[in-house]
Amino acid sequence: MRLYLAPLCTFALLSAQAQSKAQTRHPHPATQSNPNPNPLPITRVSLYKNGVGFFEHAGHVTGDQSVTIDFTSAQLNDVLQSLTAIDLNGGRISGAGYNSTTPLEQQLKTLPLALSDDPSDIDFYNAIRGARVQVTAPGASISGRLLSIDLRPALPKSTDPDSGPTTEKPLRRFLTVVSDSGTVRTIELTPAVTVTLLDPALHTDVSRYLELLASSRSQGLRHLTLLDRAPTGGSTGSRDLRVSYISEVPVWKSTYRILLTNKKISPDKKENPGESTTATLQGWSVVDNTTGSDWINVHLDLIAGAPQSFIQPLSTPYYTRRPKIPLPSEAQLDPQTHESGDALPPPSPPPAMASQSVVVESGRNSFLLKNNTPGIVGMSGMSGGVLGGIAGGSGSGMGSAAAPINYADAAEASITPQTTTASFDDYFQYTLTDPITIRKNESALVPILQTRLPIERVSLWSPHHPQALRALWITNDSTLTLDRGSFSIVENGSFGGEGLLDPIHPGERRLLSYAADQALTVAVEPYSGYSHHLRSVTVAKGVLIEHYRDVNLNDYAVRNASADPRTVLIEHPITRLYTLQNPGGTGPEDTSQKPEETTPTLYRFRLAVPAHQTVHLKIAETHSSPRTYQLGGINENQIRLLTQDLGTGSSAALLQQLQPALDAQRTVADLTAKKSALDQHVNELRQEEERQRANIVALKDTDKASSRRFVDELGRIEDQILELQKQQTILQTQIDAARQDLATRVQQIQFDQTLEP
Repeated sequence: MRLYLAPLCTFALLSAQAQSKAQTRHPHPATQSNPNPNPLPITRVSLYKNGVGFFEHAGHVTGDQSVTIDFTSAQLNDVLQSLTAIDLNGGRISGAGYNSTTPLEQQLKTLPLALSDDPSDIDFYNAIRGARVQVTAPGASISGRLLSIDLRPALPKSTDPDSGPTTEKPLRRFLTVVSDSGTVRTIELTPAVTVTLLDPALHTDVSRYLELLASSRSQGLRHLTLLDRAPTGGSTGSRDLRVSYISEVPVWKSTYRILLTNKKISPDKKENPGESTTATLQGWSVVDNTTGSDWINVHLDLIAGAPQSFIQPLSTPYYTRRPKIPLPSEAQLDPQTHESGDALPPPSPPPAMASQSVVVESGRNSFLLKNNTPGIVGMSGMSGGVLGGIAGGSGSGMGSAAAPINYADAAEASITPQTTTASFDDYFQYTLTDPITIRKNESALVPILQTRLPIERVSLWSPHHPQALRALWITNDSTLTLDRGSFSIVENGSFGGEGLLDPIHPGERRLLSYAADQALTVAVEPYSGYSHHLRSVTVAKGVLIEHYRDVNLNDYAVRNASADPRTVLIEHPITRLYTLQNPGGTGPEDTSQKPEETTPTLYRFRLAVPAHQTVHLKIAETHSSPRTYQLGGINENQIRLLTQDLGTGSSAALLQQLQPALDAQRTVADLTAKKSALDQHVNELRQEEERQRANIVALKDTDKASSRRFVDELGRIEDQILELQKQQTILQTQIDAARQDLATRVQQIQFDQTLEP
């Protein structure tokens, strides 16, 4: 391919020169510099959790003045959909314009050249066939009209066995030109051959084509110009202008630090693992500026909420009527989080924050947090920064003989975020009180909160995660909403683990797991005990109901191999239709401990496990299952089978109550049996009657004596049938009366026997 680039490159150079001259006379809108030197700066940025940002520009205008806001092409659709402009001093916004272009493929269709946006040299020469060109080769030159361009194979592959592997040679390109005198010349395109366009109109079309290709690469930046006209008859002085819009931005991320300090009273005595204490919670936010504009001294709001938002391509001229509305997406979190349990009492207002200042600066691939208060540096670094261990003393590091340091207190004094909070609708907002600067294509780590929260160290075990976990039971007794994010544990100045945090609202308690507890093992025996008891029997209105109770007993054996005691939370799933058996009761059969907390899907039981010991937790669950029977269709044997769990005395009492109904049932059964036998006899006589009728028909013309004998027998059978039909009627009447008596006796039965509470 290298041999054939020179002709097209020569042509492109000539066309570029012509294009430069054409742009001098008629500059293209997309390639002009911004015609308005009055940019409107960004003053406020509000970032939401659904990936949109609300931007506000503010400035001053005088008279009839135009101002410009620069966007990327990706932003423009959102801007056109949400742009709001207000003159606070009576001015009138007459409109807004921007450098919009028709899509490149649509513009190329308007040109005489049938070329795409990525043509080859073969495509180009085929597009200009018939045009006047001058082809100059070493020692020869010809002018005329281009007839064709041909591809011809190179020399055949080498077949000499000594020449090594065969190689495929590229195709050769040949131009055929017809001169004005009728001479036809074919010239191979080589690096030494040049082709010059001689048709000025074609030269202009090619220049326009190249201009469009160049302009398509400069459409990444759009200039939105607003014209603000002075009020009629009003003051011509300075006026305040506010412009706001939404734009797609990266989602701001929350990340937390939980700093703990063990309270060691003496070398041989440690704090109770279930004892409530407090920890310092630091909240940070990762903010990315990818908007294409610098955020210089802007007021930043971080809002934990997700208003509905979508994109429509309003900046692109429509050639179809189908809008682009992408589906929403959510980040999937793999680490484990834990459900919130029962609600706690409302929190009291937090103490006021100290009035120390924190300055956040952002540079290329670096950030620096400066603290005006002397103390421990919480974070610093280049190329993204690293959160290091916090050590006391002058370079002594961890494990030194220096006096112990309360790292939670030191961390609280080290960083004081300057934020205010507010709640509105379903949103929670962090507002930085000091302006911040984040230049385009840079990011910043911004402190958003710091508070003291009560915590409890526990170990957590769940049947869904057999490995026990170290966890903090944290209570949000502040008025702040802790947004979703990651957290890191710093315990005594060392890294303790990390995890994920779901939103925690004021007054809510939540488990945060951060490490494995390898000293704790739990052996579970589900359904270690099962019983099925008949609790009571009732009979009323002809219905017998037996009430059974099923009891499942689960046994958890918790072994603590550590030298320290553990406070263990056992999560037991809530089973549908089963309830805990009298949790927290004192009766002899009460085996269920009262759960410490209940979530929509599980119980949490607290268990104190001393060092090197095994403690059992037994959880009993009960389920009531009634069985219902209609007494009208039950015989004595079935009644005896159903009441076999009643015991001798209760069974005899129930049978005594049921005896009148059983006698009536027996009467109905006897009469029904007689009626069935009588019906069977009538059916047999009717079959004999049909046989006699057939004999009479067969013998009526041959043997009259035999025929008369069959007629007499038929008359006798018919007399028997008539007599039996009378008996059937009498029996049916008796059966109906017996059934009515049975129904009356069944309705009169009343029985209620309780066997166990």
